Amino acid sequence: MDDQFPIESDRIIVVRYFTFESEARLYAARLKEAELPHFLSNANMNNTLPLSPGGVGLHVKQKDKEEALRILVSVDELRQQTAATETYHEADHDDIAYYKSLNAPPTSNTQWLLIAVGTLIVLLVLRALARALGWVETWRDFF
Repeated sequence: MDDQFPIESDRIIVVRYFTFESEARLYAARLKEAELPHFLSNANMNNTLPLSPGGVGLHVKQKDKEEALRILVSVDELRQQTAATETYHEADHDDIAYYKSLNAPPTSNTQWLLIAVGTLIVLLVLRALARALGWVETWRDFF
């Protein structure tokens, strides 16, 4: 453990689990601003196996629990306010075209590729059938 959490210190608890490490680090930064000792657990595991059960834990001392929860709630409120007021009014024509292209149906190039592959497979099957029936005797046939 860290020097912030010596063996004889208070009990250490998890104040919240997060799915993403980036989100956990955002909340941990706020605790660091308030000079509350804390640490994250499972951050490496969550990077290795994303969306693993449990997620990233944010740990504090038992005696700092109330202050930590107050800070976490204030960050939650700030994030909700930001999400509610976020708009796309500043988007230009290129941004709008890009967002429209994300929802556009795929182009027809895929269709031509499927037709070409299907035709090749049919020709190979016909060639194998012709050889099996003895219609073609040489191995250098073009069909």
